[in-house]
Amino acid sequence: MKRLNLPLKNSVLFQQADTGKVKLNIPITILIYFALWLIGLALGRLLAMPVINLIKHSGELTESLSVALRKFIVCGTQIIIFFSWVKFAERCPVKSIGFQGGKPLQSYIIGCIVGVCTISAVTAVLVYTGEVKLPSGQIQDRYLIINISILALGWIVQSASEEIAIRGWLIPRLGNRTNPIIAIAITAVIFGILHLFSSGVTVLSFVNLTLSGIFFAVYAILNGNIWGTCGLHFAWNFALGNIYGFPVSGFLANGSTVFKAQEIGPAFLTGGSFGPEGGLVTTIMLSVAIIALVVKEKRKSYS
Repeated sequence: MKRLNLPLKNSVLFQQADTGKVKLNIPITILIYFALWLIGLALGRLLAMPVINLIKHSGELTESLSVALRKFIVCGTQIIIFFSWVKFAERCPVKSIGFQGGKPLQSYIIGCIVGVCTISAVTAVLVYTGEVKLPSGQIQDRYLIINISILALGWIVQSASEEIAIRGWLIPRLGNRTNPIIAIAITAVIFGILHLFSSGVTVLSFVNLTLSGIFFAVYAILNGNIWGTCGLHFAWNFALGNIYGFPVSGFLANGSTVFKAQEIGPAFLTGGSFGPEGGLVTTIMLSVAIIALVVKEKRKSYS
């Protein structure tokens, strides 16, 4: 455990977080996280409502635009709330919450590739074993590319908001009060708790979301920034919801899709109404991915 904690603790992610003027204990840090998150959520929804209603009355509001706008405004507000706290309360530069790193675009693209490959591997297993069918969704829609592009922008902001709040802000601050592994464990459970009120949630879906929290956290820490996990998280959600047409963490209304997944097999494999994130195949895939990252880091530390 100590051998793994040391290289994780040396991550730039933790070093940057220690420059803040505000030093809080673990319970208060967690309470502030939830307070900032809920304030951003409430304010974002309040701002999104009149904008969406205005466009709706003009007759130009499509389902995809509505979904993307809601993500953009609500999650964008949450990002601003966290940025404001870091800048004005902690008196730290915004880049200190995971935006350091010399090649952000490259890191983001690599993260996207990892995200697409991971969820595509889960989908491939489900299709190959006959648990899922993938007929075309709205492939004949002439506006499909436009709708998909709009939805992608929404997912980019949504995924960034979660990564900034948890992997960029919360993990480093908890890690500096205890150690990286405990910080990862706490935030992974919090990541699971955030999705407890989604449709179709089960014990297995909670386990999988906790595992994904561990996977994203280790990925961010080993890279020393959240550029890669922002890309990973975005590509994971976008591929899941708008390429393959699955529910994303229990949410089915995700706009236009290239394919429209039909779940045939039992829910413990496919995830049922929660989507593949609630299935056993994802459990195995995430476990393998976490082990691969840990093994890679151990080999690196020994070389």
